Amino acid sequence: MHSRSTSGAERTSMAKRLRVAIYAPHFAEYSYRLASGLAHHCDVRLVLNRKDANQQWELADIAVTAPFETRIRDLSLRRGGAIGIPASFIDIISFRPDVIHCHEVPEIYTSKLIQLLRPLGIPLVLTVHDAIPHSEGGSGTSPREDAWRGRMRAAASIVTTHGESCIADFHRATPDFKGETVSSMHGVLMVPSDKSSFTEPEPGRILFFGRMWAYKGLDVFIDAIDMLAQRGVAHEAIVAGRGPEMTRLGARMEAMPTVKTINAYISPADTGRLFQSATVVALPYKDASQSGVLASAYGNARPVVASATGGIPDVVTDGVNGLLVPPGDATALADALERVLTSNSLAATLADGARQTAAGPLNWDHIAERLLGSYHRLAGRTVK
Repeated sequence: MHSRSTSGAERTSMAKRLRVAIYAPHFAEYSYRLASGLAHHCDVRLVLNRKDANQQWELADIAVTAPFETRIRDLSLRRGGAIGIPASFIDIISFRPDVIHCHEVPEIYTSKLIQLLRPLGIPLVLTVHDAIPHSEGGSGTSPREDAWRGRMRAAASIVTTHGESCIADFHRATPDFKGETVSSMHGVLMVPSDKSSFTEPEPGRILFFGRMWAYKGLDVFIDAIDMLAQRGVAHEAIVAGRGPEMTRLGARMEAMPTVKTINAYISPADTGRLFQSATVVALPYKDASQSGVLASAYGNARPVVASATGGIPDVVTDGVNGLLVPPGDATALADALERVLTSNSLAATLADGARQTAAGPLNWDHIAERLLGSYHRLAGRTVK
């Protein structure tokens, strides 16, 4: 019995790896970790914004087990080179990708890149971080930003969001979208490269971290901390980050003896240490899509007490890797924080659940493997 020989063209087709270009004017660490996971299966070129990359986790410290290309650019729409196209755009086009993966950012860079690419017919995957802009602060919205979002979404063949709840929000916000929507979880962030460097938390420490916009619920958190103090629950609250709410609520926090504020830029290394030092991380968001702070807490094996809003319940399972409370309910938040702070067994159970979630659905290798099917469908290939 003779087997059919494989032709040279067939061998070339079989050997050719999928080529994926990732364009990330923001979300540098997210994109770097995703590229690292994808590089096991694809040829990857990652184009980052130099300003954003320098403010994110030390990219050189992130363990990479499969190589990929990274281009770090000063993003600009100034025309350059022989064909008059910005260098970051040339980085994408010259890679000759089968698929381009972008983040939805209501800024002109990504919108212009998509306009340039549409005539080339390269399929686009768009990660939508906020299907509906936050109610107060955050990404916000304006007619110009709405127009940019509309162009990006119309150009996408596949939109990925961070959980099924976020998919539902996307369809409510963009009912005319004709492409495919896929749930692709927000992987862990701020993970120490050396897991043996994990430290024990400070007893009773609660961390509230991030950009201090009104929708994050800092006022709710302060009310809850005041209740803990009145109840005599031993605790220390760290509020770390910058934003309008730090100014609005600063005087009140300064008058609270158990609250320490860090109203400054926090380096990646210091951020990692802050998460490591916490017994529990608080996310009392009034509304949400998904949360990088949540991903960082789990990446550092720290449980959360979080609002049951948006895509958060797609990640936080009450009593398993955290506790869920109604948004805007300071009493419920105080009750949940007290439960974690006063029960070593509960804190240990939730921390173990956080660790397992980080190793499972929020693991970048798992996320990359799930995205591969979408990439292959767009490129017209069969996944082996």
